[in-house]
Amino acid sequence: MTLDIRTVRISSKRQITIPKAFTAFKQGEKALVVSKGDELLIKPFPEDVNEAALLSELALGECWNSKEDEEAFAYLQ
Repeated sequence: MTLDIRTVRISSKRQITIPKAFTAFKQGEKALVVSKGDELLIKPFPEDVNEAALLSELALGECWNSKEDEEAFAYLQ
């Protein structure tokens, strides 16, 4: 797998254009955007994923991703 790095500009509406070179992204398809701090991961949205289930997992993650849970399950890592 080759690493391809491009720059994009953020519009006044906070939008970016994905360069044509990134062929995994097709016009009109959904993309999954994951934010962690100042990093964004953009992936094609998998067709076999239920969007409602994904969003509910994110909401539950707010309850699960606590300092207490991290300490309780640290032995698994």
